[in-house]
Amino acid sequence: MCSIAGIFNKKRPLGAAQHDEMASLLEAMHHRGPDARGAVQCASWALLGSNRLRITDAGNPGADMPLTSADQRLTLVFNGEIYNHRDLRARLSRFPFRTASDTEVILAAYEAWGLACVEQLEGMFAFALFDSATQTGLIACDPTGQKTVYLWEDDDALVFASEIDPLVRDPYRRKDWDLDGLAEFTAHRFILGSTTHIRQIRKLESGTWLTRTPERQETGRFYRIPRGDLTRTDVPAIQQEIRSAVVDGCRRTFDLEVPYGLLLSGGIDSTAVLAAARRAGLPMKTFSIGFQQTGQLLPKSTSVFDEFAYSRALAREYSTQHTEITLSDTDYCAYLDRWIETAGEPLGSQEAPCLIRLFEEAGREARVIFSGSGPDEIFDGYSYGRAMADVPLPELAERYHAAFHWSGKADLGQLMPHHDAARLTASKHRQILSLYADWPLDSLQAVQLLHFHGRLAVYEFRQMDLISMRHSVEARSPLASTELVRVAFGFQGKLKQLDGSEKGIYKQALADLVPPVIASRKKQGFPIPAEMWFSRPFAERAAILFDQGSVLSSAGLIDQRYMRRLWEDPDPATRNLFSRLYTAEGILRRQAPYLTPSLAA
Repeated sequence: MCSIAGIFNKKRPLGAAQHDEMASLLEAMHHRGPDARGAVQCASWALLGSNRLRITDAGNPGADMPLTSADQRLTLVFNGEIYNHRDLRARLSRFPFRTASDTEVILAAYEAWGLACVEQLEGMFAFALFDSATQTGLIACDPTGQKTVYLWEDDDALVFASEIDPLVRDPYRRKDWDLDGLAEFTAHRFILGSTTHIRQIRKLESGTWLTRTPERQETGRFYRIPRGDLTRTDVPAIQQEIRSAVVDGCRRTFDLEVPYGLLLSGGIDSTAVLAAARRAGLPMKTFSIGFQQTGQLLPKSTSVFDEFAYSRALAREYSTQHTEITLSDTDYCAYLDRWIETAGEPLGSQEAPCLIRLFEEAGREARVIFSGSGPDEIFDGYSYGRAMADVPLPELAERYHAAFHWSGKADLGQLMPHHDAARLTASKHRQILSLYADWPLDSLQAVQLLHFHGRLAVYEFRQMDLISMRHSVEARSPLASTELVRVAFGFQGKLKQLDGSEKGIYKQALADLVPPVIASRKKQGFPIPAEMWFSRPFAERAAILFDQGSVLSSAGLIDQRYMRRLWEDPDPATRNLFSRLYTAEGILRRQAPYLTPSLAA
C-alpha cells in the first residue's frame, strides 16, 4: 500500500525540472507511504516514483520501490495488495525472485504474460510499469476501483499520481475548472467515469489500462463483470456460491504481517468479515462510531441513533478488543472540515467525517483495517434496484437520476441555470450500461451495474482510500472480490430482494456464518442525523456559500439567489444538499490559488 507517481514526456527528454516535479509529487503524498521513497528514470522520457507503506514483506527494504527486475528490463511502482500473490509465485517459479513481496510478483507476471498479466491479479491495485525493451509504459487499475490513478495530460506530457491534489498543486502544469464536472458533482454527489472537476485531469477508470510509447498512447478495458445466467432461480445452490465466495474472499485477505483491526458497524457485512476472521483463528480489534445527543438541536433529534447495541454484542460474542467512538454535532463539523482538507476531488460523503475519526483512532493501533464494503452495491442493499424494477430499461438513466439525486425540493435547473446536470449524469449512466449491451438486463440488475461502476468505485472506495491512507493505514475490503461480484450477477435479479428483504438471498446465504439477529436486521445505513444541517456549527460554516468570494458562484456554476431560497427551506431533505455544496466550496477555495485565472471565462 503506497503512492505512485510518474512523468512520461511526449516530445523531449526529461530535465532537472521534471525531477524536481517528481520530488514535489512524492512529498505531497508522504502520508501514503512514510516508510520509504524513491524515483527512477527509466528512459530519457520516463520517470517513475513511489512512497512505500510496508505491509507485505514488511521487514525487507529490498522490496521498496521503484522495484526493478534482476535484468534491469522492468521497473515497477505499485499501490495495493495482490491477494493471490503466493499462488502466482508458485506458477511463476522460473522468475528469479529476490523478495517475498506481492510487488515483485507483478514484475514476474508481466514478464510471463505481458499486458494480459492484469487479468491474473486478484486484489486491489494501481500500478505503473516501464518495459525498457519495448520502451513501453503501462498503467493499470483494479477491476473494483479500490485503487485509482489521476492523470494530467497535454500535448507535451502525461503526469500521474495516486491522488489528485498533488497534480492540482503542481506548479509546472496548467489547470482550470471543469464546470460540467462540478455540475455533475452537485447533482450526483460524485463525478462518474474518467472526468474530474479539473479539465486537464482525468481518472484511469477501474478495470482499464493505459500504455505509452514514444510514438503513441492507447487505452483499453480488461475487466467487465462476466455475464452469468440471469435466469437462474436454484436458491440453495446460489446461496452456497455466495457463502463460499464470501468465506474465500475473506481468507485471501487474512495473510498479515502487521497489526490490524476491523470497522464494525453491527451490520451483516462487517459481521461476516469478523466471523470469518475468528473462524480463521485471527484475534481482532474492532472500532465502532455513533452520535451522542449533545449540541443545540441534537437532543431533540428523531434521527440520532447508533448501532452500539449490536456492535457491543458482537464484540462480546467474538471476544474482540472493542473501541466505541461518539461524535457531537460540533465534533462532526470539525471532521467535515478535515474531510475537505483530505478530499482533493469533490465527493459529497456525509459519512467521511465519521470515517476520518475511525481511522484516526484505529491508526494508532493498526496498519491494516478491514471493512465490509462491497455487497450493498451488487446485492441491492439500498433497495434502489427494487425501486426501479418496473422502469423500462431505455428510461432508466433519466429516471434513476430523478429519483436519487438526493437534493430534496431543489430544482437543479434553477440552482445551476447554465448546466443540464440531469443530462450529464444520465449520459454517464448510459455509458456504463453500454458495457453490458449484450446482456438480457432487467432494470433491477441494471441498477446494480450502475452502482458497481459508479457508487462503489467512485464514491465508496475513493473515500476509503483517501481517508485510510491519510492516516498511513491500508484499508482491506474482503467482500469486494471479483468472485463475489461474478456470483452476484449469476442469477435472477429479483432474488436480491428474496422474501422482500434488501440483499435477501445474500443474507440467507450467510445465516449460518453470522448471528441470526444480524442476518435478519434491516439495513440502517451510516448514522448521520438529518438535523445536523440545521445545527449552529454547520450553519456557521455554510455561510461561506453566500460570500461574495464564493468560488461556486463566481465561477458561474451556482445561482446564489436561488441557493438562498433553498437555505430557508425547513425540509431536511433540501437542506441536505448544502453538505455537498459546503464540501465543494471548501475544496475549490483550497485549490483555487493553483488554477489559472482564465478559468471562469
